[in-house]
Amino acid sequence: MIAMIATALFALIAGGGAGWALHKILNARTLRHAREEASDIVGEAKEVAELKALEEKERVQEIEMEMWTKVEPDMLKVEGRIEELQELANEKKAKADSIVQEEKKKLQEREAEVKTQEQALRGQESELNKLKDVQKNMNKDLVLKLTERLGTSAEEFKNQLKAQMEEESRRRAARFIQESEEDLKEHAEQRAKKILSLVIDRFARPYCAERGIGAVNFPDNHIRKLFCDPNGNNIKAVQDACGCDIIVEEGMDMVGVAGFDPVRRELTRRTLERIFKEKKNINPDFIKKIAENQKKELFKNIKHDGDALAKELKLEGLNVEVRQMMGSLRYRYSFTQNQYFHCGEVGWLAGLMAAELGLDIKKARRVGMLHDIGKSMDHVMEGGHAVIGADFIAARGEAPDVVHAVKAHHFDEQPSTDHAFLVIAADAVSGARPGARRSTIESYNQKVSELQDIARSFPGVTDCFVLSGGRECRVLVNGKKVDDSQALDLSKKIAARIEEECNYPGQIKVVVVRETVVTEQTRKELA
Repeated sequence: MIAMIATALFALIAGGGAGWALHKILNARTLRHAREEASDIVGEAKEVAELKALEEKERVQEIEMEMWTKVEPDMLKVEGRIEELQELANEKKAKADSIVQEEKKKLQEREAEVKTQEQALRGQESELNKLKDVQKNMNKDLVLKLTERLGTSAEEFKNQLKAQMEEESRRRAARFIQESEEDLKEHAEQRAKKILSLVIDRFARPYCAERGIGAVNFPDNHIRKLFCDPNGNNIKAVQDACGCDIIVEEGMDMVGVAGFDPVRRELTRRTLERIFKEKKNINPDFIKKIAENQKKELFKNIKHDGDALAKELKLEGLNVEVRQMMGSLRYRYSFTQNQYFHCGEVGWLAGLMAAELGLDIKKARRVGMLHDIGKSMDHVMEGGHAVIGADFIAARGEAPDVVHAVKAHHFDEQPSTDHAFLVIAADAVSGARPGARRSTIESYNQKVSELQDIARSFPGVTDCFVLSGGRECRVLVNGKKVDDSQALDLSKKIAARIEEECNYPGQIKVVVVRETVVTEQTRKELA
């Protein structure tokens, strides 16, 4: 049984091995046949590819031949043009080579000449050095001989010669300065008049003939009755709110406004006009409310006017308080001339004169605009407006030379800068031109009386007449007591006295007239 099982197992193993061996043989044969077929297929593919390549090569050759046939004439032309250009280039190159060779030859010849000249120059330089040495020795000998003859040393002689040359230079400088001063004195007035005429012709700022308003008219009797209450409460309310005196006279249809502060006067005038436009019941409370509203509007206008003037003159860096004070000059008058516009005129005129003289234009405009700023506060502070204004702008950061020009424009201190004199001249031009200022009857009569009293105080004066609106003082003298030389001296004394004692814009001409009266009577005999 065991033997049978072993035999069967052996047979099974032997059969499996034989089957496996048979399977391997069959697989090897199949793989060999597959390789042979693959090799045949690859060979066929190579043959096909070679045929295709040959066909493509032949096709390319055909196309190249066709294309060459088409472009062959053009190519031949291009080749011919290239050959021509090559020949032309060769010709130009040959010419350039010949020119270069010629230039090289010339350069070599020039270098040779330069070397020859350098050698000659070196020889001349050596000869010159020898001559310098000879001259130096001769100078030394000459100096020794001169010092021996003069009995002094060379250093002392140099000092003496230097002193003589310095003295001669001083004499020439003094003579030149004297001639310049004489020329300046001779033509200074002419040049000044020319500059002033140019400035006045170029000054195109419109003149404002506005005058201050010191009274307000009642629109009708009804408003007058409402305002002038029996107890005077309305008038007192206006005075308390505005700070000015109110004057209402019987039989007059206007309200007078009196006060030292021009801004308060303007506030009072605006308040009254606004009150008179109302048709309501006028009472103190209503008046206070109107006054507060007008005060706000007035301060706003003052600020705007100050900023506008600074902008017009193109001034930068002005303090806010300075601009506000300039705006308040809008309501200040001097000899009925509005000081706000006057300061603007002086600023422009000073700038124009500075341009003609080659000075700082902006600084001239600045001092011209600020010169009368003190008039906006001289009613509340002691002193002249020039000093008050100078102190005010100095405390607000203005430059020392600007402060000096403002303080010196009425000679409160002696002017020492060009801009100070420019402001004085511009101020005189603005205040003295026709129509700029107009005196009141009281001030004009006072001025005439002062001039007549000064003239009549001198001995020999018989009468005095004031002409041309106070700009000419004509003095009549006794011809027997005052001769020609005394008349000349008398005119100078009267003019000096007027300068010392009177305050006036512009100039006053003093004319002394010697009056000689000769009389004779005719006699006729009776028949």
